[in-house]
Amino acid sequence: MIHNTNNQQVQQENSQKYLSHKLLFSISQKYPDHSFAQAINYNNTLMAYGSKFICKVIFFKNENFLNVLQVKKHQNVISTLTFFKDRSQLISGSYDSSIIIYPLNLLSSSKHLTKLKQHTHLITCLIVSKNSENFFISGSLDKNIKFWTFSSQSCWTCTQTISEHLDQVSGLSLNEDGRKLISCSRDKQIFIMERSADQFWYIKQKIQGNGYRISFITTNIFSFQPYDGTHLYLYSFDTITGQYIKSRELSISKGGQGCQYFFPQIYISSKQLLISKNGYFVNLIKFNFNSEGWDCKLEEEIEYNQLGNFGNIFGTISDNGEYLVTWDCKSGLLQVRKIIYEYQKE
Repeated sequence: MIHNTNNQQVQQENSQKYLSHKLLFSISQKYPDHSFAQAINYNNTLMAYGSKFICKVIFFKNENFLNVLQVKKHQNVISTLTFFKDRSQLISGSYDSSIIIYPLNLLSSSKHLTKLKQHTHLITCLIVSKNSENFFISGSLDKNIKFWTFSSQSCWTCTQTISEHLDQVSGLSLNEDGRKLISCSRDKQIFIMERSADQFWYIKQKIQGNGYRISFITTNIFSFQPYDGTHLYLYSFDTITGQYIKSRELSISKGGQGCQYFFPQIYISSKQLLISKNGYFVNLIKFNFNSEGWDCKLEEEIEYNQLGNFGNIFGTISDNGEYLVTWDCKSGLLQVRKIIYEYQKE
């Protein structure tokens, strides 16, 4: 069931606010049909979301849905979804430990699928390089980070595995030029990795930190959300030591709330906006850069009624920062919101 709520404007009467948001529509998606993963394609015409084992794809037009296509290829719950931009493909990870790549024009065809099965447990995170769609990285409950390359034989190959985490890999983020990678894990470690000239990835630095979410802001700054934390940590690159050090803490929502993985931190560089889930809140954080340095501010926090439900909120944001999609277990609603920026208002 889909509920249209185009006239429902949400909060934000303060004219000094950088952004506001409104709920466009919601889709009934009741437990136990989990929706742990959502994705929006680069031009906001398609949205994919997991419905337990099934991947559902919605076609968008004028901020309304047209129809829903259902694809069932995994043997267990879908845990990650990502669109390639130029390849016109969708990539999914699952509790069944497999990664599947679907051509968008042949979603219902099994013949044209690519299935990768080198992980031995649940796929927890997956990112595609912004600079080359011949490359993506996956993390898993099997403690491994795997690097995948599209070879000259027109097939995907795992070219490297980093196995130094001692527990589940919870979050991954590449910097803009694709030469640095950060990861966080349930082993309470953050890894900073770099790519060498021969395309081999190596760990350059390890930092202690217990959390599920991490994201590059710039090559020299990254954010990290500690589990059950009341602050977002910001790390900056120190040119003297050649190491990243914690440089700031941004006060956010209160602690003492359950939280789950799967909802990645995402930074939208064109809007200088970070989306970061913590406990029962989805936080929208604005960054500002000038000749004197940088700063950040919590612009908006969207609270979900999750008391007693362990913070089961999952979602994503579109590449241009205009659409936010979330699903929470308690309401059983997949909600699509439009983010309205101050300069867009009449």
